[in-house]
Amino acid sequence: MYGVQALLILYMANALFTPEQLASVGGFAAWRSLLENLFGRMSLQGLATQTMGLYLGLFFLTPLLGGWLGDRVWGPRRACIIGAVLATAGMVMIILPASFLPGLLVSALGAGALRCNLNAQTGHLYPRDDGRRDAAFSILAAGLNTGAFLGPLLIGALGELVNWQWGFAAASGCMALAAITLLAGNGLMPADTPPESRRSARLQAGDGRTIAALLAVMGLTSLFWLAQSQVWNVYALWGRDHLDRLVLGFEVPVTWLQAFDSLAPILAVPPVLALWRAQARRGRAPGELGKIGIGLALMGAAFIWLALGSGLVLGAGQTPILWVVMFHLILNTGWLYLVPTVNALFSRTAPAAVTGVMLGIVQFAVFLGSTVSGWLGRYYGTMAAADFWLLHAAFPLGGAAIMWLVRGRLAVLLRL
Repeated sequence: MYGVQALLILYMANALFTPEQLASVGGFAAWRSLLENLFGRMSLQGLATQTMGLYLGLFFLTPLLGGWLGDRVWGPRRACIIGAVLATAGMVMIILPASFLPGLLVSALGAGALRCNLNAQTGHLYPRDDGRRDAAFSILAAGLNTGAFLGPLLIGALGELVNWQWGFAAASGCMALAAITLLAGNGLMPADTPPESRRSARLQAGDGRTIAALLAVMGLTSLFWLAQSQVWNVYALWGRDHLDRLVLGFEVPVTWLQAFDSLAPILAVPPVLALWRAQARRGRAPGELGKIGIGLALMGAAFIWLALGSGLVLGAGQTPILWVVMFHLILNTGWLYLVPTVNALFSRTAPAAVTGVMLGIVQFAVFLGSTVSGWLGRYYGTMAAADFWLLHAAFPLGGAAIMWLVRGRLAVLLRL
């Protein structure tokens, strides 16, 4: 999935959404009409960034449906398998321009069934009051980011430097292998509850307040994802246009920026976990809501750093690649503080009757952020790059300030 994600915006902006190729894109005229009726007139590059934003949003909206199906119909085990199969089929469809747009939908539906139910299974491995949950979700995140590192590095380079379709075909093969692996090892995960038990589960007294508090947390985390989603979208175009990618005579492919972004949290996991353990021993652990606030603040700081490298400090020349290495380290330290913590918080505090749906709500925050970031992408090129990134820094920094003000009330509602 992540190899395809690294390729999509470049493929659409550079190759597919071009005057020469538009006639081969199935349903493009209807799609363009729909987007422009909703968001106003756009250039072809604007259509590419908006399509990418909506795809990313849909990629993270469909877990609401997948979570409901896992909770009430299939169970998490079966939902993960069905999701992997659908994701594979969607990636195959993306290879051909005629089925490209429907393929985005199918792959997003598959991801929705897979992502939140994989998180639900991880949460089911431990009792609700087990302190190992945060570490378990951090380890899961590190494993996922290993794939997210290798995908852009190998598949992204193949598509960008050799042939776009070859890159998508390689990603399809990898996803098929992942589905087979998941099927072979799914029996090691917690067993699904019987269908009648899933359907008879009911909300209890007080669950409404808990759900309301979790929705508030979701709203704040959507500000994190508004900035983060541009790393998968406009950031690639900025790297193409403004980044000095020449290293020892080798021009680093733009898609490898996604690999940097995925490697950074893997490197950050050991020191961050060591810091959390040391803080816990001293009784100074920030708590789950505190970690989420720190993650928001670090995301804002990362985009301020990117703005500084986009002209505020370095001038009008191209930004050196080492500058963005630091950007990814700051950004993904914030990611590590926020994302595994949010997953652990929701899996632990969500009412048992709607655990999968609430984990889908976590992904809904990404949908909100990605959709807005896709709309903001139209301003890339019309605003100075530094101003564009400062705009994106403002959202998570605002979220961090709000979390600081309301964390006490949220802690009471969530019984933390």
